[in-house]
Amino acid sequence: MADDRKNVKIHLVTNEKIAETSSKGNQEKWLDNGKWYKLDQFGYEALSETLVSLMLEKSNVEEIGFKFVRYDMERMNVHGRERTGCVSDNFLKEGQSVVTLAHLFGKHLGYRLSEKLMRLKSDKQRIVYIAEETAKLTGLERFPEYLTMLFEIDSLFLNDDRHLNNIAVLERDGVYDYCPVFDNGAALLSNVQISRMDIEPKALITELQARPFNTTFTRQMNTARRLYGEQFQMPELAQAEIRIALEPLLEYYAVRDRDIIADRVITCILTRQKILRKN
Repeated sequence: MADDRKNVKIHLVTNEKIAETSSKGNQEKWLDNGKWYKLDQFGYEALSETLVSLMLEKSNVEEIGFKFVRYDMERMNVHGRERTGCVSDNFLKEGQSVVTLAHLFGKHLGYRLSEKLMRLKSDKQRIVYIAEETAKLTGLERFPEYLTMLFEIDSLFLNDDRHLNNIAVLERDGVYDYCPVFDNGAALLSNVQISRMDIEPKALITELQARPFNTTFTRQMNTARRLYGEQFQMPELAQAEIRIALEPLLEYYAVRDRDIIADRVITCILTRQKILRKN
């Protein structure tokens, strides 16, 4: 292993691979001894996931009654190969499962949720439908506020993979709960196959679209805010503060890439937090 990488701490040899299909492809994940392990797939997803969780520590997410998953970086030996990934505690209680909106509405409607949304004429109507119908189906009265918070977080960190299988609730014996905020690995331009590292981050930022409605992050966030009010708040982050949080995470990547990754991440957050506060 190169001297500039973190030492291998985790050895996973289980064959119980779980492929979580998303619009970006399949990301390898394992549940092992109460811990979830997720691997980098197209770039620096583990760094993005971990940094977002560190930044959420500074936010009001838990103050307003919701939760988020905390991640740590790990270097792993997986199926005979050294890989970079991140690890979190398993947030599911015994007997509890994650139910995506795509699955929840598929059972309710008898056809795909995406088809229903296409029939609605505006993003406002689509957000109202998802937010308020989910609240009715699950009894989670604050789901509109929860959804608004997700869109605000995605807007700040530019998570462009919040499709209908990445918005979910928890269920056990017919009782529902709010899913903690997780699956931010696609944020901060982490997919270098799409957001190439030889292109200036500001140029990449302008090309990104927010899911699930394929519109701008600002428009999606503002539409939800006008409907249900501002939810997510975070103190203004300074460049030096972000860099300090990044330093130990960058050690898991090749020296040649560290400054480029740092520039991309810092540019994303500083650019977007101005918009988050302005709107």
